Amino acid sequence: MIGCRALRWLARLLLVAAALFVSAEIAARVYLHVKGYPASRYIQVNHALRQARAASRDGFDTEYPYLPFRPAPGANPNLAANGLGFLGEGARWEPPERTLRVLCTGGSMVYYDAFPTVLEDCLDSLLAGEDTGYDSCQLLVSSGPTWSSMECLVYYAVRGVYTRPHVVIVYVAVNDVYAMFVPDSIEVQPDYSHYRISMMPLPPVPWDLIPGWADSSRAVALSRYALDRIMYPAYQKSPPPRLGLMYRFYPEYSIDTTFATYRSNLEAMAAIAVSRGSSIFFVSELHDSTRSSSPAMAHAVEALNDIAEAVARRHEAGGLVHFVDAASTIPADSSTLSDKSHLTEEGSELIGRLVASEVCAGLRHHAEEP
Repeated sequence: MIGCRALRWLARLLLVAAALFVSAEIAARVYLHVKGYPASRYIQVNHALRQARAASRDGFDTEYPYLPFRPAPGANPNLAANGLGFLGEGARWEPPERTLRVLCTGGSMVYYDAFPTVLEDCLDSLLAGEDTGYDSCQLLVSSGPTWSSMECLVYYAVRGVYTRPHVVIVYVAVNDVYAMFVPDSIEVQPDYSHYRISMMPLPPVPWDLIPGWADSSRAVALSRYALDRIMYPAYQKSPPPRLGLMYRFYPEYSIDTTFATYRSNLEAMAAIAVSRGSSIFFVSELHDSTRSSSPAMAHAVEALNDIAEAVARRHEAGGLVHFVDAASTIPADSSTLSDKSHLTEEGSELIGRLVASEVCAGLRHHAEEP
């Protein structure tokens, strides 16, 4: 009798809990609909803060000087780094025979967005019909969110070169701009160290135990977002600092207009690639000026793209350094960019195909040389 009564009470509690959850879910969906906010806005911020809290624990390694973090092998099941420390299936330093190994480096647009995968698929298709000495492509991603050209250079120099890439793709600009905008109280360092040393690991919170897929419930996503805002009021602006690397954008302050660090980093990557017989392609970065953080940022991205072109032109006689002007070829609007810089599926497709065609053109040119 007591057991039946307890079961009835349990059933009632479950019904009440289910009713409350359904009510909360309906309320959350109505709120989003009325406000016109996409749920992805909250889900992405939640995901970024979970990563920030996990970065110093087990998501990223930080063993290299001048490198705040890199993807740790096996730490992220969705973007798992292989045993070499790169995203991709290659697990041996030596490239497979008759396989074009491509190393793609940059910031979150390379780490998260799909254009490297599109690039690999396109190269696979193109190489199958070309007599270039390669039958297929193997792509490795050397990247991390918030990486600037400095991090790209460091990881390429200390580790990437040992993958013996035939081709290196560089797609980075806007993160360098973030490193240049600083308040008057900060002394700008030519190696961006003022930007990298601001690591800020975040303590774990109980709601991180709720798996990320639970954010498919709008009630869960909004509740988690609200708790994070209460716990971390400084993180209310979008995008939040990610992966423990605390950076802020200060449009009201001056910017380093010489762009000397960016230029020297690209020059160094070009020199390393040429010294090892690798082709390197600097790809201009898409940036939607209508959604940019400020006119100064939009102009700075354009200036950095011009520098990438100038570096490539300076070395073009050797035939190994190339420039792909994606920013002038592909429109930067809501069809290609999900925000001011991150790519949509269409944007990833367009850049991947463009870069693949340029790489194949370079391979054909070398194959035709006597």
